[in-house]
Amino acid sequence: MPDARQELLHLLYRHSFQYSPEPTFRLASGRMSQYYINCKATTFLASAMPLVGRLLWEAVRAASPEAVGGPTLGADPLAYAVAFVSAMEGKPVHAFSIRKEPKPHGLMRWIEGYGAQGARVAILEDVITTGESTLKAIRGAEEGGFRVVQVAVLVDRQEGGRERVEAAGYPFVALYTREDFMALHRAVGGTTGSRS
Repeated sequence: MPDARQELLHLLYRHSFQYSPEPTFRLASGRMSQYYINCKATTFLASAMPLVGRLLWEAVRAASPEAVGGPTLGADPLAYAVAFVSAMEGKPVHAFSIRKEPKPHGLMRWIEGYGAQGARVAILEDVITTGESTLKAIRGAEEGGFRVVQVAVLVDRQEGGRERVEAAGYPFVALYTREDFMALHRAVGGTTGSRS
C-alpha cells in the first residue's frame, strides 16, 4: 500500500496547488502570492477522504479530543473524515463546524454539530497563512464552551500562522508545508498552473 502521507501530498499537488514565478494569486488578505493552495479541490474527493481522516486522526489522537472541527467550509470535510476514521477504530470523536460569525437569530451560536460544554476539542484547518482565521475559530470554539487542546492543519504556508497560534498557547501540527509542495514541484519538473 502506498505511503498515505505521500499519496495525499500528490493528490493535493495535483488538484489544489498552483505556483507562478511572479506573485499572481490574490489571497484573502488582499496580498499577492506566488502560491495558491485550494485544499477543498482535494478534500471533497472520495479518494482523499480516507487519507485525510487517517492522517489528521493520527495527528490529534494523542491530545484526546472529544470532537474536531474548524471554520466552515474548509474544515468541514476534514472533521467529517476524522470522525469517521475514529469511529471505525472504536474511539469515536465527534465533528462540529464553526460559523464565520455567530448565527444572527435563534440561539446565536458559533458552533453547529457537536456542542457539549467543556469538551476538549481539536481545531482543524485546511490551510494556514497568517493564522488570523485559525485564531478566530479558536475564539469561536471557546466562546461556544469548548476547551481547545490542539490545532492541526493540512498545509502550513509558512507565513507566520504557526508562530501566532503557538504564541497564543495552543499546540500546533501541520501535515505539510509550502516547502513540501515546492520540493515535489521541483522533483516532477512542474510547470506553472494547476494540473487538474
